[in-house]
Amino acid sequence: MATHSPARVVLMFAGLFTFLAAFTLNSLSRFGVRSGIFKQSTEEVIIKYKTPITPAQWALFVWDFMYIWVFAMFVYFLKGLCRRNAYDWMYTTPAVLPYGFHVSVIMNIGLNIAWLFLFDRELLLPGLITTTLMTLTDYMILYFTYHGLKIYGAWLNKFRNTDLWLIRILVQNGTAIYTTWGTLFTLLNLTIYIQYETDVTKCDYAMLSLLLILMKLLVWFLLENFYLDEHVRYIVTIYPVVILWFSGALSNSDAPQTRSYTFAAVILAISCAMFVARIALVTWKHYKRPLYNNKGPNMSPIEIALTQRRLFL
Repeated sequence: MATHSPARVVLMFAGLFTFLAAFTLNSLSRFGVRSGIFKQSTEEVIIKYKTPITPAQWALFVWDFMYIWVFAMFVYFLKGLCRRNAYDWMYTTPAVLPYGFHVSVIMNIGLNIAWLFLFDRELLLPGLITTTLMTLTDYMILYFTYHGLKIYGAWLNKFRNTDLWLIRILVQNGTAIYTTWGTLFTLLNLTIYIQYETDVTKCDYAMLSLLLILMKLLVWFLLENFYLDEHVRYIVTIYPVVILWFSGALSNSDAPQTRSYTFAAVILAISCAMFVARIALVTWKHYKRPLYNNKGPNMSPIEIALTQRRLFL
């Protein structure tokens, strides 16, 4: 007899309500003092604390795009509450996204809400700490998605291929967009803090931030294509976010002759090349090196779940 999981249902709805609260507050933050909650708009603070890596306002539309994608992910979760397979309800068997995933999502969105108020009050150091914690929870969310498909991917490929692709598109690529933007925004907050609260020059610290971004890109490109391919093969949304950010940063620059502008242009070119290479590699591997064979797993999802720790259920 099929049984529901109250704890998992509570976590799903807690994540949804927290997300809706964050979406509402992010929308209100655009109205600044007219919202009755914030003292100024987020865009006004970003303009006030401009740095060499601050993107133009038009590039910030990715926030809206990101929230729509994440909302679609929650809709998919809720739909799973009404679907059954031969074993049990789809959201419990197999529970591809474990308890740790949902807890990480709630923590991340809660930190997002806290950052909105800290940034509005121009509390730069607490805001930096908060965005750093947000980025860490972003990585936790991604880890749980990788782990879930590592455990249940072969079973989904054989019996629920549509769900496999929905998880790849809505969950993995959606959280990848969120994580990439969060990482870039954390480095922007770091640049703002150093530039306006310390004696480090704009150019010097912008170059350091740009160097960190480039190192992250290079390391990730190697990891995703050669070491973590089994877990992240179909994630392709990271580079478009970086391309958008640096296109906005270059168009927002007042000093195109500086080293930081040139370095940002180089990172933009490298990101474009990486994106093309990534698409080519994913396409080639999809046809030449499929992740799963046709036989599928020997165990049912219930038997697989019994082998997992509580955090990964």
